[in-house]
Amino acid sequence: MTNLEIGGAVLAGGLGASIGSFAAVAVERMPNGESLRGRSHCVCGAPIKARDNLPIVGWLLRRGRARCCGARIPGWYVVVEIVAAAVAVGIYLLLV
Repeated sequence: MTNLEIGGAVLAGGLGASIGSFAAVAVERMPNGESLRGRSHCVCGAPIKARDNLPIVGWLLRRGRARCCGARIPGWYVVVEIVAAAVAVGIYLLLV
């Protein structure tokens, strides 16, 4: 595998994780009639800072807890992000 292919796989993984993050938010908000527009927010209503909103990394760095109030962030969020990242990398590797 060349450096270019590795870089492409990393990029595909990041894109997949981002899509998975959006999908997880949509699954959480849509049944409650909440909008998908606007900033991400905690269950306490506080906006989530950009540095905490990175797919997979943000959840791991915060140990699954919100910075603002310490509320637990469900593990299924990060699982969806990881699965989406893995699928994106798999598709990339099939196409390369």
